Amino acid sequence: MSFFKKKVVLVSLFVLSISAVVIAYSSGQSKPDVPIHTVVNLSANSLTFHEIDKLDAFAELIVIGYATEDFKDREHVITAFDDGTMQSFHTNTNIKIEKILMKPEDFHSDQNELTIIEPISLEGDVKYTADDYVELQKSDTSVLFLMKNSFGDYGLINENLGKFSLEGISQYSVPQSSTAQELSEYETFRNSVMKKYHLN
Repeated sequence: MSFFKKKVVLVSLFVLSISAVVIAYSSGQSKPDVPIHTVVNLSANSLTFHEIDKLDAFAELIVIGYATEDFKDREHVITAFDDGTMQSFHTNTNIKIEKILMKPEDFHSDQNELTIIEPISLEGDVKYTADDYVELQKSDTSVLFLMKNSFGDYGLINENLGKFSLEGISQYSVPQSSTAQELSEYETFRNSVMKKYHLN
């Protein structure tokens, strides 16, 4: 084999190896995020409504808005008893309000930002969640049902049936463990929400 041919073969092999590395890297990058958290699901024994009219009557504030930060960047709050046993947990989520659908008298009509409480939290690589609640996704505009707690903070109510993305149902709408029946019930509930507030 001549020197020129050897050079061509070596250059070709080099280009191929670089291509393989680029393809492998690109393939790795294009895969969806792999969950890196250990998820601990705890029962909250909370009241859950399965009819929109009952949820509407129970909620104090209903808005269309979206979370402004990634879940990991939000303020995660976990409290413990003196013996170290977990007492409570939640996440403070900053949202941007695009529209107010219902509000109490003391809530300003022009308010467009709010910090709400979600029944989920993160400590290290462990995610604690109440009744399989799935956190709001950043920039995902949703109908949010809220109620003020005893400390004066608004919290999301009705678990996963208290937030409905305007974009439709995704893997982040309900827990991955949801059955076909649970998905169907969620879709039916979401449709009733969209119809009630004329969001179709």
